[in-house]
Amino acid sequence: MSDLDDFKATYFDECSELLLDLEEQFAAIEAGDRSADRLNAVFRAIHSIKGGAGAFGFTELVAFAHAYETLLDYVRDGRIELSEPVTVLCIRANDLVADFVNAAKAGTSLGATYGADERKQFDALTSGEVVPKDDNESGEPMDDFDIDFTPVMVELPSAAPQPEPVEDAFVHVPLAVEKGHWEIRFAPHRELYARANDPLLLFRELANLGELTVVAKLNEIPPLSDFEPFGVYCIWELTLVSPDATVNDIAEVFEFVEGNCDLSIVQLARSTPAEPSLADLAAVVAVPSAAAVDDEPALSFADLADAVKKEAPPRAVAPAPAVAKPIETAPAPVLAAVDEPEDRRTGPEDRRGAGVQSIRVDLDKVDRVVNMVGELVITQSMLTQQMDDTLRARYQELVRGLEVLAQTTRGLQDAVMAIRAQPVKSVFSRMPRLVRELAAKTSKKIRLETIGEATEIDKTVIEQLSDPLTHMIRNSADHGIESPEKRIAAGKPEIGTIRLSAEQAGGNILIAVEDDGGGINRERVLEVARGKGIVAQDVTPTDEQIDQLIFAPGFSTAAEVSDISGRGVGMDVVLSNIKKIGGSVHVKSRTGQGTRMTLRLPLTLAVLDVMLVKVGPSPYVVPLSSIVETIQCSRADFGRTPSGSQVLRVRGEYVQVVDLADRFQLATDVELANRFVVLCEAEGGTKVALVVDDIIGQQQVVIKSLEENFESIEGIAGGTILGDGNVALIVDVQGLRAPSLHKNAA
Repeated sequence: MSDLDDFKATYFDECSELLLDLEEQFAAIEAGDRSADRLNAVFRAIHSIKGGAGAFGFTELVAFAHAYETLLDYVRDGRIELSEPVTVLCIRANDLVADFVNAAKAGTSLGATYGADERKQFDALTSGEVVPKDDNESGEPMDDFDIDFTPVMVELPSAAPQPEPVEDAFVHVPLAVEKGHWEIRFAPHRELYARANDPLLLFRELANLGELTVVAKLNEIPPLSDFEPFGVYCIWELTLVSPDATVNDIAEVFEFVEGNCDLSIVQLARSTPAEPSLADLAAVVAVPSAAAVDDEPALSFADLADAVKKEAPPRAVAPAPAVAKPIETAPAPVLAAVDEPEDRRTGPEDRRGAGVQSIRVDLDKVDRVVNMVGELVITQSMLTQQMDDTLRARYQELVRGLEVLAQTTRGLQDAVMAIRAQPVKSVFSRMPRLVRELAAKTSKKIRLETIGEATEIDKTVIEQLSDPLTHMIRNSADHGIESPEKRIAAGKPEIGTIRLSAEQAGGNILIAVEDDGGGINRERVLEVARGKGIVAQDVTPTDEQIDQLIFAPGFSTAAEVSDISGRGVGMDVVLSNIKKIGGSVHVKSRTGQGTRMTLRLPLTLAVLDVMLVKVGPSPYVVPLSSIVETIQCSRADFGRTPSGSQVLRVRGEYVQVVDLADRFQLATDVELANRFVVLCEAEGGTKVALVVDDIIGQQQVVIKSLEENFESIEGIAGGTILGDGNVALIVDVQGLRAPSLHKNAA
């Protein structure tokens, strides 16, 4: 792969992040937050996408993003109101930008007509507005300035008495600025290079505005002994001569690297001094990026008013720190800048310490590290098992070393897992828009609430969440939430609520989709299930079992097929995808009140804390997060149901018993009194009692997928390799307790 390919890969990764950020920003905007920060963030995201696309020659993406960017510029300037239709248009435009990005990534073309309708709407909105002139040119009062006086023309008498000398008096007469002559100081941060930006590309774009002179300042390069390879020691001073360029035009060139550099833009002055006008004085306050003569305090608006009224020259204005776009107002005359003292310039050490340091690493490389950590866990477990009591008594230092190795291994594992962990916000942020579209298609009023967006989970698990959550929310919107008329008739608010939440519970993540709709119509579900042969005619399932039927392949209660539901594949996809990553799904519904679907997911797919048990000649492992307690069978209170099934009575509760030796058809010669019960908790707080021959102990294991290496087995969630080299199967507690609803079930 060439360097250009590497840069492109980095660009497309950034595009994914920016598009995700756009979803989050517009979700907040739709919720009522239309602050300037939101609009600026949207504008910057599109501008960044456009800037990178221009560097790589993605012309279709550049053309559409530029038209969209123009609309956003009008919106953030207040020239176009961000009404609901404009918001909907922007959200649609985000989709098109994503399509153009994907096409550029695939090296394909979407055609000249793709997005043409949206571009026409952009043009219609922007062309119908009159761009306001600069305040200084219009002659109208400056509304943006909080000045408590009306501007008037003031003539400074040539023989006016001079005020008494004051230390901070401005003794120099301002110089008149010369139109079209600009001085630019550009000091990049190390983050600028980390994001694959090249100053040369910026200078080339700047040269398109006029005649450009570039001078590199290398006086900050330290001695070789202090030289840092990734340090930034070069700054540039540029002079631009352009009769038509404005400060906004110049700042726009550097907007792609905003926040990753120090930038100042100053209009040069003529050598002939000129008397300061009121506009010049106001411009000094309006544009605080001009360098100051000394470190005096900034001139307030009240001071400026007094200075004008008393016909006295104002004090020097202290500058604000240079930022990537220091001039946000319309272009105005700027006083000539005085060279900044050496001791006040930002050194490379200051720039290197700014911002959060991060690097992009291919996920495959992280996966290889995870696998190596897993092998290290197995090796550490193997060494621990080899230490019998005799060796422990004889080699105490070795025992302490193994204990330290175990702690270090666990710390390394946690650190690697933290690298892979990501907040579920990246998935949750896509759902508000989905709910909005579903509400429009179903003519319902639906509100989405999200809780626990900061909950972190393994990246591999997150990648498998999008489709299941989409189908679950579709199900809630189409089958759960009633129409406004039905809700009002039932005494409910006309706006239905879907609540999406995430929380950590031990070694699992619980993600729930809950609605306040009508709940599951169990009679209808059972009728359809019998008709499709999913449930035998002579079997009477419990309410919980009926609720779980919505996950059966091909099951649907929809009267007709629509683009939302009706084909019977949605909830089946949920169950199959969640099982692939070792998770489970539980449904709880109350008629007339709503439905709650809960996904129980592993915190990570790599390493698991388990209890090692023995059943017949084989070892098995039970996830520690599922275990409530262990009981010796001789002390357990067993019983039988009228149907003959064995149950365990625990603190007044009757729990289903599953003998793993019988379930897996393993021969055992251990008497029941000497065996053990492992009481586990399944979905929805229900419990199941697993009977095993012996309990070996607790340890960490590396999870290996059975589906990838063999095939899916009911009651088994995966496999692992123990320290002695033997293979042990991981018990699926939820799978063991789910009875079959078919006629021939045992």
